[in-house]
Amino acid sequence: MHLRRLNLNLLYTLDAILNSDSLTDAGRLIRLSQPAMSVAFKKLKDQFDDELIIYLSGDRVLTPLAEKLKPRVKRILVELNETFNLQIDFDPKTSRKTFRLAASESLATMLLGRVVPRMLMEAENINVVVSSLNKMTQVELFEKGTDMVITPQSSLDPKFPSVELMMDRMSCMVWEHHPFIKSSITLDEYLAARHVAVSETLDLSSHSGEILSQRRIVATTSRYGTLPELIIGTDLVATGSSWVLQYYASMLPVKVLTLPFPTEQTAVFAQWPDHRTSDPAHHWLMAHVSGFTETHRKARAITHEKE
Repeated sequence: MHLRRLNLNLLYTLDAILNSDSLTDAGRLIRLSQPAMSVAFKKLKDQFDDELIIYLSGDRVLTPLAEKLKPRVKRILVELNETFNLQIDFDPKTSRKTFRLAASESLATMLLGRVVPRMLMEAENINVVVSSLNKMTQVELFEKGTDMVITPQSSLDPKFPSVELMMDRMSCMVWEHHPFIKSSITLDEYLAARHVAVSETLDLSSHSGEILSQRRIVATTSRYGTLPELIIGTDLVATGSSWVLQYYASMLPVKVLTLPFPTEQTAVFAQWPDHRTSDPAHHWLMAHVSGFTETHRKARAITHEKE
């Protein structure tokens, strides 16, 4: 009975307190005044019979109980939100749902850059938020309300459902009027060229990694989106995701070439929280994502056959 009398709004207050630097910051997060936060905090301490926050040498520290509560409260709030927003059907023409997607910058550039506009054309009232992974785990992303993560197989979390979207590998890209590289590139030409690189972690322990480490990199960018601007009109060579580079080649005066050394294929997956599996809105989202990759997989297969 004591639990039934508990105001569930206190869970949002508790979550804000456990994830803020002060009561004032927590109050701003959930739009409560300082006096109201103080009253709510006292109720929470009475509820759990614990101080929750203590100060050691001036530092604000969570008690052991508060540390254990932190992920549990976050999980409960996600489940509460899903429970009160549960739908047994989904009409893209009338829905005002917000879809939250997370992917690496390279995958977002190509995959979500093509998928999201099609979603918005079919469902005029929805919102789509695309964010980067920012080294966050799937657990952290899903706790923050992410609906789907697009990730390489190496970063999959076995605790969540997933489906393979496509296979990817590295290629290189040059300006279509490159001064000396024409329809193909030799290993000597590749190593002699000046390169632009994306500041990302590469596996330099493999054979292809050893060759990549020998490149003469003269320009580095943190974003895949700037690669075309850097190479158009120059003799620079860019190396990266074949899917992304082909995406640029479909619109810009650049050409994509097979690397002159063996490269490993990488599987790319979509992953989502368990409670999304039976959600009709998730099925609609998945149809757009997998439909795009399937169409382009067939197109690339036809291209390779012609070659």
